[in-house]
Amino acid sequence: RLLTFVIIGGGPTGVELAGAIGEMSRFTLARDFRHVDPKLTRIMLIEGGSRILPTFAPELASRATRDLEKLGVQIWTNSLVSNVDPHGVDVGSERVEAATVLWAAGVEAEPVGKSLGAQQDRVGRVIVGEDLSIAGHPNVFVAGDMAMATDRHGQPLPGLAPVALQQGRYLGQLIRNELEKDKPRKPFRYVDKGQMATIGRSRAIVQTSWLKFGGPIAWLLWLVIHVYYLTGFRNRLFVVVTWAWSYVTFKRGARLITNRDWQTHTSVPQSPD
Repeated sequence: RLLTFVIIGGGPTGVELAGAIGEMSRFTLARDFRHVDPKLTRIMLIEGGSRILPTFAPELASRATRDLEKLGVQIWTNSLVSNVDPHGVDVGSERVEAATVLWAAGVEAEPVGKSLGAQQDRVGRVIVGEDLSIAGHPNVFVAGDMAMATDRHGQPLPGLAPVALQQGRYLGQLIRNELEKDKPRKPFRYVDKGQMATIGRSRAIVQTSWLKFGGPIAWLLWLVIHVYYLTGFRNRLFVVVTWAWSYVTFKRGARLITNRDWQTHTSVPQSPD
C-alpha cells in the first residue's frame, strides 16, 4: 500500500505526474532507500475515457502510453473512480489499496458562479457568449477557468493558461474600445499555439496545428518554451541551472538522517526546578 501510487485523470497533468513518479521510483527510491525494492512500486494512471491524452492526436497518445509503460506505469482506461478514501480508491467494482492518491481529472469551478444566476455546465462553469458576456447581461463578463466558452466549431475551450491570457487581453481591449471609441464588439477567437506534455527525462510530445512529434527534441523544446516565458534574465538563468543540476543528479539534494530510537538511547538532563 505504501508503495502504490494512484493518479486519477489521463490528461497532460496526470501523464506528467505518472512519468515523474515512475522515474522517482526507479532512481530516487533505489538510491536513497536501500531497503526498498523499486520493483515493488506500483504506479497506476486511471482514465475514464478510451485513451489517455484525449486532446492529443492518437499517435502521440500511443507514444506517451509506451513511454509510461517503460517507466513501469500501469494505465487503466475506460475506468471510473467511484470512491476515494485515506486507504485507497474504488475503481468500479475493484478496490485498490494505496497510500498516495493524486487527483488530476479536473476540478469544479468556484461556487461564486452560481450567484450570477447564469446557466452553468456540469462542473459549474458559466456559459458565456461569443464576447464572453453572460446571457441577459451584456456588461457582465466571465473569463478563464470560470467560463465555458467555445471555439468557432462549437467545441469547449480547454482550461489552460493561454486561453485565460488571451481572454483577459480581449476583454481589456473590448472595454477600452467601448469607453473610448464606441466600437462594435468582435467575437473572441482563441489562437491555439499547440500543446505539450512531458513524460519523463528526455521524453515529451508536442502537437501544433501543423506539427506532431515526440522524443528528446520535443523535450528540449518544452524546456526552451517554458524558460522563454519566464520574466527576467535572472529567473531564466536560475531555472536553467536548477533544471540542469536536477537532470544530472536525479534531483538529489540535502538528506536528513534520523533515528526513531534517539530519545530512548539519550538521557535528557532534568531541570533543577
